[in-house]
Amino acid sequence: MTLSDEETGDQQAWRTLSEAGLVEIRLEEFGEKIRDVKRLVTVRLRELLDLDTSIQERESAAYALGTLKGLELKVQASVPEPPDPSES
Repeated sequence: MTLSDEETGDQQAWRTLSEAGLVEIRLEEFGEKIRDVKRLVTVRLRELLDLDTSIQERESAAYALGTLKGLELKVQASVPEPPDPSES
């Protein structure tokens, strides 16, 4: 892979994130976006478990759900807590 191939891959990844609306959101909104995606993946995983589908798609959905949970925890740890109004 050449440097120009890497740049093209980086540009494609950036464009994909931008089109998905994940580039312009504020950090404190990112957790909500992750929860939305987790709900969608959970629904899809339930559908896959009910259907006679390949194990590969089920495993991919389950792996994605685990990855999203890990990402959610990292985002939660990096977003500062809002001040407690009762302490003012």
